[in-house]
Amino acid sequence: MKNLTFNFCLAFLTFMSPLFPLMMIITIATIFDTFVGRWYAKQKGELITSGKTRRGLCVKLIIYLSVILFSYFIDYYIINEITRKYIWFDYGFTKLWTGFFIWIEYTSIDEKVKWVKGEGITDKIKKFFSGLKSIIYGASEVKDRLEK
Repeated sequence: MKNLTFNFCLAFLTFMSPLFPLMMIITIATIFDTFVGRWYAKQKGELITSGKTRRGLCVKLIIYLSVILFSYFIDYYIINEITRKYIWFDYGFTKLWTGFFIWIEYTSIDEKVKWVKGEGITDKIKKFFSGLKSIIYGASEVKDRLEK
């Protein structure tokens, strides 16, 4: 009986192995959002309790990871065979859900940073690329002047 249980657990972990990187990414994003949420609450002067943090984190992780697990089952048995003809990677439905959850967490982090600092992460990225664009165009103008 002990050997049967061990073999079942081993087979289940092998079956679920493509999910582990996706689950780790979601877990890291959710933990990061939780820490940014605690920082935001501290900046606003709100009461921060470990119980509230733990409940929020655990509920989010249970929901996110359950959806990823069920979407993987659906993807593995039904959708992957269909979508594999149109996309070059496996488990697109599961990766779509993972991307959606990461987008939710990023948006949450960006909002909290913007509320505290006045400028969000997205705004800083846009500013960086517009500055990079002006540097590249400035360098090409200098190059054109030197060639004349």
